[in-house]
Amino acid sequence: MPPDRPILFSLLLSIILASRINVGWCQVKLKYEDEIYKPDIKTVELYPLVDRPMAKLEAPAIPLIQPYPLLLEFDQLTDDADYFMAKIIHCDANWQPSDLYDLDYLYEFNEFRINDYEFSFDTRVNYVHYSLLIPRVKVPGNYLVMVFQEDNPTNLILSKRFFVYDNKVGLNNGRTISGLGSIIRENHQIEFEIDYSKYELVNPFENVTVSVRQNQRWDRIIYDLKPSFVKEDIKILEYRHFNFENNFRAGNEFRFFDLRSVRSFGQNVDYVDIEPDGIYAQLMVEKPRYSQAYGGYDDLNGKYMVENIERADDHIESEYVNIGFNLKAPKLNGTIYVQGAVSDWKLKYPMTYDPGFEGYKTNILLKQGWYNYLYQIESDSLKNDYLEGSHFQTENQYEIFIYYRALGSRTDYLIGYYSFWVNR
Repeated sequence: MPPDRPILFSLLLSIILASRINVGWCQVKLKYEDEIYKPDIKTVELYPLVDRPMAKLEAPAIPLIQPYPLLLEFDQLTDDADYFMAKIIHCDANWQPSDLYDLDYLYEFNEFRINDYEFSFDTRVNYVHYSLLIPRVKVPGNYLVMVFQEDNPTNLILSKRFFVYDNKVGLNNGRTISGLGSIIRENHQIEFEIDYSKYELVNPFENVTVSVRQNQRWDRIIYDLKPSFVKEDIKILEYRHFNFENNFRAGNEFRFFDLRSVRSFGQNVDYVDIEPDGIYAQLMVEKPRYSQAYGGYDDLNGKYMVENIERADDHIESEYVNIGFNLKAPKLNGTIYVQGAVSDWKLKYPMTYDPGFEGYKTNILLKQGWYNYLYQIESDSLKNDYLEGSHFQTENQYEIFIYYRALGSRTDYLIGYYSFWVNR
């Protein structure tokens, strides 16, 4: 082989990796979203590493000055540690890779070895717990961290989205009103104004893009929201729409269970069997809530907290438990799923109808902790929140992402990120 062939091959491999990793011989195509590509990868978390109560429940969004980093954690269900690398990709407002080069947004070479790992201790299911501090970046915007095997860059392990913002514009009147007309009892309409009096925006109607998200859910996000009115004299963008452009189903408070202990049953846990080969739990039998009145209580808005009250280290001493979900409901026209942060807000845990039980069942392997979830139906005739109901009194968190692409810019920059609560 001529001496220049290996160099050319390495260059070609780098170009492929920097693109979408979607050529025919690659094992899997990279998705610019939260995704787990291997069945033995579990409990992927990305959150601000800051000394605040419940910080793990916060969105992976940090300011550009970065007074604290983001921490990525995940488990691999195996006996031996693997060698993983990570790469950071800058994306535009629509979560497509931007035209920026790596050195435009990073201070170092764009490959990061994951050296921090620990083996599980005295657990029935063996696993390795990995962690990585996300490196600092130069510019605000949407980012994706992808993890792959060191010896095979096309062998993807996981991808996770995060945000870096530089608040140049302000948010006024971040609030909600209960829907319109016949949906007044079921929806939240988010209305707000963007104040750009301290930051010059050229042609903001065309160059400013806004996204609004509910409860950090990727299945509840509005993209490319344009202002209803531009007040150039006072530098205000107004978002008060009348055709449901900024309208969300309010939903219901999330169901939950407490599995922080496997020896004393927590709330909504029916029983736990501790066997030599694993731990098995069944949740209490549940029913649909579509006909029930709203009942308020504190929840985690669909997220979860890994926690173990019986041992010292939540990360490596918590057990993985096979958990049975039981929904007593008539057979419906559609597929029912267990939905929440445990599924990355995707339809990955379908339930099966059991005629003997007269309801739906499924089992999911989850790490010990406190979990929120709901039952979602995908049907041609029923709303997806049919089993849970939707009430304007529901407490929800909303995030507003404000992007700007200046004339001649190669990407969208996140010039405003704001979060607020409704009914809290």
